[in-house]
Amino acid sequence: MATEERARRQVLSRLVLPSGLTLRTRLALVYTGVFLLGGAVLLVVNYGLVAASLEHRSLDLTATVEGVAAGTAPSTGEAAGPFTPVEPVEPAGAARPSEAMPVTETVLLDVVADYRSAVLSDMVLNSVLVLVGVTALAALAGWLIAGRPMRRLHRVTETARTLSERDLHSRLALTGPDDEFRELGDTFDGMLARLEGAFESQRRFVANASHELRTPLAVQRAALEVPLAQDRVPDDLLPAFARVLDSVGRSEELITGLLLLARSDRGLTRTEAVDLAETAREAAGLQEEAAGADGVGLHVDTEPAEVAGDPVLLAHLVRNLVDNAVRYNVPGGWVRVRVRTAAGRTVLKVTNTGPEVGSADVLFEPFHRGDAARLHAERSGSGLGLSVVRSIASAHGATATARPRPGGGLVATVGFPGG
Repeated sequence: MATEERARRQVLSRLVLPSGLTLRTRLALVYTGVFLLGGAVLLVVNYGLVAASLEHRSLDLTATVEGVAAGTAPSTGEAAGPFTPVEPVEPAGAARPSEAMPVTETVLLDVVADYRSAVLSDMVLNSVLVLVGVTALAALAGWLIAGRPMRRLHRVTETARTLSERDLHSRLALTGPDDEFRELGDTFDGMLARLEGAFESQRRFVANASHELRTPLAVQRAALEVPLAQDRVPDDLLPAFARVLDSVGRSEELITGLLLLARSDRGLTRTEAVDLAETAREAAGLQEEAAGADGVGLHVDTEPAEVAGDPVLLAHLVRNLVDNAVRYNVPGGWVRVRVRTAAGRTVLKVTNTGPEVGSADVLFEPFHRGDAARLHAERSGSGLGLSVVRSIASAHGATATARPRPGGGLVATVGFPGG
């Protein structure tokens, strides 16, 4: 479990971006930024070329204007003689020179400068508008292009997020080009196959080892109980026999818990309607004698509630909860078993008095029996009771939680879907 969780976190840490932007958005922004930068460089270069060309042309035009003003012909690449202007022929009705608008060198230079400025302004404005439009298209194209490979990456993310030890048989089986994303998917599938093999091997080992150990323990119990029943044990050996029988009983509890864990971890092969209220009453009935011997009051408050599941596993779930509540209690304490159906959920709640509990969540860990008060109880268990409860609940799609009860004791709740 720890190996699988570590691998899942590593995959998620590589896929989740710290900046809050998705990888697809960042790729689209990179495409857009590169295009915009290239367009801006092209605009600057184009502006420089056009400005230089206009400057050169304006110098030629200025030289021509100055030549006209000085009375010399414009340069044609060869030396030209003095330019003698021809006396203009005035048409009939034309205005006299004194009445015409004078065209001076300053006016012509102003016209050239205004023309040059207008051309550059129009070029910059139009180029910027075109660049903005094309950049928007580039951003859209980048978003669409980045979307296709990102869909395959999202499949990896979703699978890693929802993966648990119960569905390690799932595979991505990514299709598409043989690229880095395909390689990531194949690597992920290979990791799932190795994890599935490791978990299955562990479950088989636990089940086989637990099953094989039951036979020698049964032989040991018989070897102890037969002479005790025939009263062939000396009085001075009776305490030793009692301790050995107690040890055998604890070992049998441990093996039974391991077998239940292995069975529930494999999932449910079949389900049927089970009356959880009846199961709770039967489990409480089995604990009445032990509760009475310890001075613990046992109260059952149930309503008819059917859930779909394995009746044997559900019986062990309820029995473990009630046994845990009676075992770790105080003289004069009480245990309340309640079954209710509301809002589409069936809830089993077992509340008990007892010693103060520091952290209830750790009690669900295998072989974790809590603080010193629970470890040194008269009937200290194997530490698998609540672990079996959570495993069976998970196999049924239910949730098992626990919290410390104010004043001491525990409140254990199992919520079943449906019902």
